[in-house]
Amino acid sequence: MFDLPDEFTPQFLARLEELRIRTRRQYAGMGKGAHLSPKRGSSLEFSDYRHYSTGDDFRHIDWGLYGRTDKYYIKLFKEEEDLLTYIFLDASASMMYPAADRKFERAVAIALALAYVALTSGDRVMIRVLAGSGQKLEPAFVYGRHRIVELARKLREIKPGGQYDFAQALAREMLSIRRAGKVFVVSDFLMMLNSVTKGLGLFLAASMDLTAVQILGGREIQGQGLEGDVEVVDSESGERMRVTVGSREREQYKQTLMRLTREIKSFCLKRGLHYSLHLTDQEFQSFFLRAVTDLGLAH
Repeated sequence: MFDLPDEFTPQFLARLEELRIRTRRQYAGMGKGAHLSPKRGSSLEFSDYRHYSTGDDFRHIDWGLYGRTDKYYIKLFKEEEDLLTYIFLDASASMMYPAADRKFERAVAIALALAYVALTSGDRVMIRVLAGSGQKLEPAFVYGRHRIVELARKLREIKPGGQYDFAQALAREMLSIRRAGKVFVVSDFLMMLNSVTKGLGLFLAASMDLTAVQILGGREIQGQGLEGDVEVVDSESGERMRVTVGSREREQYKQTLMRLTREIKSFCLKRGLHYSLHLTDQEFQSFFLRAVTDLGLAH
């Protein structure tokens, strides 16, 4: 539909429009919106009082407080602004293996679903692609639900490939971020754990509200194809190794992979971050709508 992935049916889009991004703290935006900002404004959300000064709008005087103190106080209200939403999409070589699992296609679908939730809520979205080939998206915010088609077309041109240092890549990206907001990182996170935690920790240091979305293939997590004498190839470095894989080795592989996911999840939850795991053999629409809370969204 309109160059969006097949999963984006009219019914699914309608469900996404019922959602909004939830943050655990308030961020200054770039324009009017539906999220409370740390700035003072004119919403209905009361914030504080201050003494009346000449020129203040007398309609904001709290007459009840004047009656008790014989002093003039002005009611202050919180501003409502849009939310700056950053989506980092892993396009390294590991995201295209195993090919039958279509990990990168699912990662793109999740990024677009998150972007659509933000755009339909009046928020601004910036998608940054890590590694991969093809014309990269401009490091600029887009605004308005109609921009989802443009984002889908540009992401369709990206081909996963190459390798990168996760923490260093995010550190470089952080240099171009001038304002804090909501961050989503969509990746398989198949890298050294300390690189993952160091990279995600950058957003904590910058007071950003983070959701980590891990994508793993259904075949990948079961170790399908790993049987007997096989040649294992690192999809990013190209390093090759011949190994003999039996049922015990395949079970060890599965346990190692699941331990990595548990450690990443534990790192996130202990620090008040959101974490969600998507397996590509799950039905996409059902996963996304069931994982609303884990993704850091709200109805």
